[in-house]
Amino acid sequence: MIVVANEKGGSGKSTLSIHLSVALLKAGYRVATIDLDTRQQTLTRFYENRASWAKTAPWKVELPRHFAPDRANSANVQDNETAEFAIFAEAIGEVEHEYEFVVIDTPASDSYLMRLAHSLADTLISPMNDSFIDMDVLSRVHHDRSQRGMVSQYAQIVIEARRKAAARR
Repeated sequence: MIVVANEKGGSGKSTLSIHLSVALLKAGYRVATIDLDTRQQTLTRFYENRASWAKTAPWKVELPRHFAPDRANSANVQDNETAEFAIFAEAIGEVEHEYEFVVIDTPASDSYLMRLAHSLADTLISPMNDSFIDMDVLSRVHHDRSQRGMVSQYAQIVIEARRKAAARR
């Protein structure tokens, strides 16, 4: 279970998810992908276009088993989380024993599904651009040395997800 995540937008999560999943497919692995970025759906659109192209391509084009769950939108947060958990659990249940890799692309926002994915990660990849703004998502960057290195909001999400995962094991 490879989760590609970072709360910072524009860090390359979807691009990395695409390249990673295609590379694994080309290496001969059975791969599933899950696009949790329900608003942008970059990974989903990429695989829709690749599947369309595969129909007329002059060579075999590898495709993963792809899932794009919808985000629940009721007025009740608990109902939304229950519905999203059920959809996500169904997707994981369909692929966890038949596929060697599951690549999960997450949104650039804190959401129930994003946190759930973190708690399932065997490998977490957090891409970032070469800037203090991107670095600050993982560890606080500050001109005052005494405030440098403090745990950031996103790093706290990761720590909490790992604690939950460890408690389940």
